[in-house]
Amino acid sequence: MRRPGACPSIRPARNPGRLPALAAILLVWVGAGEARATTPGQLFEAGNGAYEEGRYEDAAKAYEKVLGYGALDPRVLYNLANAYFKMGRLGAAILYYERALRLDPSDRDVRDNLEYARGLIRDRVPEAEIPYPVQAARDFLDRLPTGLVTVLFLIVYFATGGLVGALPLSKAYAARRALGYGAAATVLAAILMGLALGHKIEQRSAARAIVMEDKVDVLSGPAADNTVLFTVHEGARLEVRNRRDGWYQISLPNAMSGWVPSAAVEKV
Repeated sequence: MRRPGACPSIRPARNPGRLPALAAILLVWVGAGEARATTPGQLFEAGNGAYEEGRYEDAAKAYEKVLGYGALDPRVLYNLANAYFKMGRLGAAILYYERALRLDPSDRDVRDNLEYARGLIRDRVPEAEIPYPVQAARDFLDRLPTGLVTVLFLIVYFATGGLVGALPLSKAYAARRALGYGAAATVLAAILMGLALGHKIEQRSAARAIVMEDKVDVLSGPAADNTVLFTVHEGARLEVRNRRDGWYQISLPNAMSGWVPSAAVEKV
């Protein structure tokens, strides 16, 4: 139902699932003599209905209201990205696909739609080539939730501690040998899982931003009177290195770097 296809006939996720406890609470507020009552779940379905009718701006407003209540759910982010994509706002679509993927890296629909959207932007900066085995391992890890990798690391870590601790207690040679081999295997597994967890933590903590304006000049310093080094366009993903007085120091995968106004980009 959510498959994008070659040319994405992008459809929203229908099931709001477990939107945070807000979804079960009736939210009521009064303003200008008028009272309204709704829930994030109802807003979610209203957004889906508007999307199906082609009213993408109304759909986006409904999804944004859900997020405004603190209901940070990858399906809401995914649907909001779809609505922005249909409205032709490529930068906003890529931003919310990225945010959805950060929350649920295993969602193939989000990943496929993000890849399609990024293929439409003007700035396609080639990244440094990585050997195939390393790239394949990274792609596999990128699809695993950080929580799962953390649990696996802890299991292997405690298993290693148990086996190492049992070695001095074993008196039989065959048992000590088996425990030794087992401990060596779990130590290796713990090292690999530790590296995997480190990669996931680094990935989550990396500061990225998406260009939201049609084009933005990248300057040599954090002030408007600095030299223009190059220009980036809507939807481009930037690595944020530093911040100073309303400016971000950014870099691209090809090592080009400079400063852009923080108002022109949005952090993932």
